[in-house]
Amino acid sequence: MHSPNYKKVYVLGAGFSIEAGAPNQYDLIKNIFELNDSSPNLFDREVFERFKKFLSEDLFISEEHFGEVELEDIFTPLDRCIAENTSFRGLSFDEMKRARSDVYYLIAKMLDEKLRDIDSSYIDKFAKHLVFESKKRSNNRYKMIDPVSVVSMNWDIMLDNYIKKNIDLDESTIKGVVDYCCHVSSFNKYDNTIKPGLEILGAGGYNVKLLKIHGSLNWLACPRCYRNYVGFNEKIGLYQFMNQQECRHCKENFKKDRKSSHLNSSLVMPTFIKDLDSPQYKQIWQNSAVELSEASEVIFIGYSLPSADFEFRQLLSRMVRKNAKITVVDFSSESDKQNIPVFKRYKRFFGKREIIFHWNGTKSYVEKYIED
Repeated sequence: MHSPNYKKVYVLGAGFSIEAGAPNQYDLIKNIFELNDSSPNLFDREVFERFKKFLSEDLFISEEHFGEVELEDIFTPLDRCIAENTSFRGLSFDEMKRARSDVYYLIAKMLDEKLRDIDSSYIDKFAKHLVFESKKRSNNRYKMIDPVSVVSMNWDIMLDNYIKKNIDLDESTIKGVVDYCCHVSSFNKYDNTIKPGLEILGAGGYNVKLLKIHGSLNWLACPRCYRNYVGFNEKIGLYQFMNQQECRHCKENFKKDRKSSHLNSSLVMPTFIKDLDSPQYKQIWQNSAVELSEASEVIFIGYSLPSADFEFRQLLSRMVRKNAKITVVDFSSESDKQNIPVFKRYKRFFGKREIIFHWNGTKSYVEKYIED
């Protein structure tokens, strides 16, 4: 039993969702081409052919190696050139932005298809645990107890939807919300279940803190007022490419000047030049820093601590306490665990801290160590 002040912060990487059927980040491009082979009409043909041309002519990749291209090698040179207003190969500024948008669309569309109708009992169990622990903060006890939060690198919304489902199944009068720890508005203006966490806490309810520092497929952002629109059980982030929506508040407030209020998906792509400057992302990252600083135990699930995430590594280095317990959950069948790159990376990064490793994967860990 832990003391009432004991706080766990879960850090989730792509490995958290893989056992439920989500693709590995390193295989996203490969999955796009495999999905196109099996479902040729899934993607917009013009966008797909333009992407192939970009890989072949601009990145100079042979077709048999298209699926091996890493996202960092696509987004980093494009983002650097866009930031410096310099050309990339034969692409103009507008063509670079279009190339970036093409990849963005293909990834989002592929994930939408891959993650449909996935039913994962271990993610459901984990969500139930988060709701149970977070509910202890209801009835205005949030100043005295704060047992759990989640910092997620993942765009998928499996955990989000399971948390929302378990909150909705609760028939008590105590209300809860999925709290992204930024200011949110409901995409459906008639849905009153989506509220900022502070609002629900003030009303005696509880918040399940889920800080998605790289964005989410169920978010759309207004570039004018910076509202972050949220919807559950649908990947509204795709609407940017299919049925672009307007910010309903800016539509009302700026009737004659509405072009700048079209909602955009704001996923942070794997790149060494991440754009984290929006007010919403600054708020999420600042709140993540607070959560990590308060953690008695930080539990990394399916996260390999990659060098490309140097912003988050810097946050960990700054904010994790020296006496915090570190737990790492990953999967490996190797007999000599000390030679596994993930093992070496965590040992180097956390120095003299004691680290407990679990090598049987996320599902096994949740079933064994997460209480219902």
